[in-house]
Amino acid sequence: MNIRIARIETDLVGIVRVCNACDPDHPTSMDNLLSNFLDATPGRVQRRLVAVDEKDAVKGYSLAVHLAEAPAHHFYVWLGVEPSRRGQGTGSALWKLSLEYLQTQAANRLSSDVFDTDPVGLGFAQRRGFTIDRQHFSSILDLHTFNENLYLGGLVALETQGIRFCSLADLPDTPAVRQQFYALNLSVVRDIPGEDWNFDNYPGFFKKHILGSPRFRREDQLLAVSGEELIGFTAVSLFPENQNAWNATTGVIRSYRGRKIALALKVLAARYARLHGARTVQTDNDSLNAPILTINRRMGYRPQPGTYQLVCWLRGTEQE
Repeated sequence: MNIRIARIETDLVGIVRVCNACDPDHPTSMDNLLSNFLDATPGRVQRRLVAVDEKDAVKGYSLAVHLAEAPAHHFYVWLGVEPSRRGQGTGSALWKLSLEYLQTQAANRLSSDVFDTDPVGLGFAQRRGFTIDRQHFSSILDLHTFNENLYLGGLVALETQGIRFCSLADLPDTPAVRQQFYALNLSVVRDIPGEDWNFDNYPGFFKKHILGSPRFRREDQLLAVSGEELIGFTAVSLFPENQNAWNATTGVIRSYRGRKIALALKVLAARYARLHGARTVQTDNDSLNAPILTINRRMGYRPQPGTYQLVCWLRGTEQE
């Protein structure tokens, strides 16, 4: 095997093949890979290596990237090897060269992930200094069995207390409302357990990946409002082609927590999904986010296999 820098002109098909062999349930595409290759966001640093055979066919792939929104010297790393080439030292060679590059970048904190059903992959990472930080997994709610009537009393009680529920589309699309929505998102994201952000870069991330997402629709952003203040939100993405919906981030500002507003928002998200033809709602979970896990269990979400989120502090660096 030979290891070299990945070439955008010749290696995309092979890299996609390796990635999808490692994760067939969440296949990547040529378009997604190309977009990531070409991402030149200021502050982003990346290096991609491939292991190739005697015919220059890609058999292994590694990525080391510092995201623009991440703190200084924090990198995400990932590597995968085609199943027929595993156990032959290809992964070790990719890791060795990736680590040498990371050291030239003064990296001190590395993050990665591995399936929670993959003890071999987990062992590979642990032997190289990674430890389990937390677990990420999705959960699914069956809307045929979900009974929202159980929660209507709580919704009415909140409305009696002056909490109003609406969508972002119900508010005027003005700079003032956009700033309120941004401030609400920032307040919620700051308190998500285990997130690794450089919040100086969050305005650019919000503009590009939230407001600029092709799936962003103002009517899909469900809000809790007190007076003129936005105090909570949940986001829904609809996938009518498979009668599914995705309930993304849900959060409430600190001064209004403990009043079951997040539960109300997630119930309204399920209602919204059902009204738009969804049969299931899927959401992401973090094992450190106990309040949301409690809500999901109460509503009947069923956990699915997921990933361990891994962290490695490189020798000679201090945890910041």
